[in-house]
Amino acid sequence: MTTAPEAGRTEAIPEGMGNKTRIAATLFVVIAVAFWMFAFSPWARDIFQAPDQIEDEVYVAALETRCADAVADIAQLPSPRSATDPADRADNVERINAALRRMRADLAVLEGGTGDDRELVARWLLDWDFYLQDRDEHVDRLRTEGDVRFLNTERDGIFIAERMNGFGRVNEIRSCLPPGDL
Repeated sequence: MTTAPEAGRTEAIPEGMGNKTRIAATLFVVIAVAFWMFAFSPWARDIFQAPDQIEDEVYVAALETRCADAVADIAQLPSPRSATDPADRADNVERINAALRRMRADLAVLEGGTGDDRELVARWLLDWDFYLQDRDEHVDRLRTEGDVRFLNTERDGIFIAERMNGFGRVNEIRSCLPPGDL
């Protein structure tokens, strides 16, 4: 059972405090929503540049085009997942590795970009070298050990493929992401 408060012991809420609080909360929500809408908009990219973002859009387009050509070439090859045994899978991975090596070599001599852009791409291509070496080792292990899991090199606490994915997404060169075939 509750009792009514004693007279004189309760404080009345000052008039208008509820309205001010509602206005402040509404304003906060509107500002927060506007901030996140801007943060994920294309305009934010023009204002805020990621540290590993390529500046020259023509260079980015050339990278994407070359990678898209390689993806089309790889699509014509048998998938490692369709293999019937580890030796067949090794052969399929090896064919894809050859296509990726051609792509990597073409990317290395692609003209364009600023000095910083070329430095970023050179570091990304070094990641491709590690990744291709991992794929070659995977082929060897498939042939000698049988059905094994792909092992990806880790640099600076991050898996190479993860670094490559981040670079590809930041620069919107999605065809240049490592293939998800293993």
